[in-house]
Amino acid sequence: MNDLIYECAKRELDTLLHKLKEYKHLYIYSAGNRAKEIIQMRKLGFLDINRPECFLVTEMKGNRESVDNPREIEGIPVCVLNEYVPEYLTEDMAVLVVAMEHYHHAIGKSLGDSIFENVFYLSDIMERILVAECVAFYYQRAGIPFYMTDMSVSDRGFGDGRALMTYRVQCAQDIKLDEERKVRNWVTPIQAGAALTDKRVCEVTDADGDNMSEKNPYYNEMTGLYWLWKNTNIPFSGICHYRREFESDVVLQLLLDGRVDVALPMPAIVYPDLKGYYKNWGVEAYYNVMLETIREMEPDYYETAVWCSEHEIFYPNNIFIARRDILEDYCQFSFRILDEVEYRMEKRDGEKQKRCWLSEHVTTIYFMKHCRDYRIVFSNLKRYW
Repeated sequence: MNDLIYECAKRELDTLLHKLKEYKHLYIYSAGNRAKEIIQMRKLGFLDINRPECFLVTEMKGNRESVDNPREIEGIPVCVLNEYVPEYLTEDMAVLVVAMEHYHHAIGKSLGDSIFENVFYLSDIMERILVAECVAFYYQRAGIPFYMTDMSVSDRGFGDGRALMTYRVQCAQDIKLDEERKVRNWVTPIQAGAALTDKRVCEVTDADGDNMSEKNPYYNEMTGLYWLWKNTNIPFSGICHYRREFESDVVLQLLLDGRVDVALPMPAIVYPDLKGYYKNWGVEAYYNVMLETIREMEPDYYETAVWCSEHEIFYPNNIFIARRDILEDYCQFSFRILDEVEYRMEKRDGEKQKRCWLSEHVTTIYFMKHCRDYRIVFSNLKRYW
């Protein structure tokens, strides 16, 4: 986002947070990650809002990308909107919709037929600003270096791809997007899991050369990362997703100018902590084996692994761009751990993506361990629909 958009969104956010203090009875619409994010910000002492009366949802069943909604969050009940009857009706009631902006129209229609008159919306831009400010607050308190950029610049090309290249991981089963992505000469699409299908959606595939393409159902985008590690030698490289990529081009110039070594997505704030977050996704067994594996095989990382498991921050999506020597060191560490976890845990039906989710934690451990060794810049991700 540019300066003007940021300043406008920041003013709207400050006005919204001030306005919410006028309402004694606050309701949060959503019980997903963003709702838990808001509660975690409140627990951390960063966000000054009243304790919600309840979390409102359209239904208890989750969408295609999530587990079912919980019954409660931090002791606060989760209620279906059209079944909820408050103990009292008052003008001091307000609803804050924190779900992704993509769903606001449908939620607004549902709330239009409800008892709630005071409805406020947290836009995607406001949410990103809130997260960035909370992470800065969190890192400062923990004594962790934090540097971010969210300024956009004109696409000047950033060379011809010989110095910096990001591989956009796609697969044959990806859902067609409604939004068109900008064509950039520093982004190369790569088809992951290409060894498992005759369908081709990219010229570059992870089935060529030294590869682990056949393991894609269990490793997802990591098979694309493995391919670029083994088959390229670009000074700066990394991966993004077919529906997520860095929003700002500034990170690229910072890398090429030698001012930073690594670009990572803005850290996510999870609830109740990282270990609990993975437990909610049903991957606790893998998680425990991962910690055991790190303790035995990479003991220098174990203290950081335990610290991460007990705290509320992680680096999502396995998206990053890094200097070549850092990428190689990261890949050696990550695949060494993930391969051993695979060896120790037999494949189970219905658990194909669990090692992929686990790899996000391995990524978090690695870069948190080196947070003072590498110059890391954080930037928001653009999500396509």
